[in-house]
Amino acid sequence: MASSNPRGYAVDPKLPKAQRSYAFNDEETKLSFSCGNGSLFLKLSSFLLFFSGLLQLIAIAAPYWAAGWRRSKMSWHEGVWMTCQREEMENKWICGAYDYFSSRPGVPVWYDAVQAMGLMSIVIFLPAVLLNVFYTMHPKGTMYKGLLWFNFALTLATALLPLTMVIVFAAGHPGRYRFPIPYLDEDHDDDPFEFHFSFAFEIIASFVSLCAFILEIMDFTKNK
Repeated sequence: MASSNPRGYAVDPKLPKAQRSYAFNDEETKLSFSCGNGSLFLKLSSFLLFFSGLLQLIAIAAPYWAAGWRRSKMSWHEGVWMTCQREEMENKWICGAYDYFSSRPGVPVWYDAVQAMGLMSIVIFLPAVLLNVFYTMHPKGTMYKGLLWFNFALTLATALLPLTMVIVFAAGHPGRYRFPIPYLDEDHDDDPFEFHFSFAFEIIASFVSLCAFILEIMDFTKNK
């Protein structure tokens, strides 16, 4: 004769409802990873974190943190790893390390610091995204607290590192004195120095990661 109890439950029907205990079997308690386990906040957080990491990869790889214009043409540009300067007579670009065009040999401390933080952001980005997705798909009732806080820490780090990079770069860069122009031609709107798109990408990436972190905290507070 088939049991009247639901599959996966062991219930004594003679006991009052307040004293009944439900014992799940192994099949019912098996961890189930699914996108359905994550709230809308967590799904948005994963998407924002991935988008932030993509912006950081582009910004760190592209040598366009700063640039200068001469006679309506870009005369130099540089990033975290490379500096390029235009030879006006031959109209060609020559690229090299930061100190390749410098009158003072050696790489300044602020530039070394930006490079180090750039490497750290790349190293942190992949595990941060993977752990964020894991946290989104994991049944939260069985989530280890240590892993939960580690996820928060990595997400926050992806916001703080790019922000620190742009601050150090802006504070340390010599600006218009990096490649001084002898005179400015007003007819051509010369600009010896300005921050370029990679610099802006890092700022946007920092803001996006911070939004992802806030969404995670909101979800945690809501479901605590």
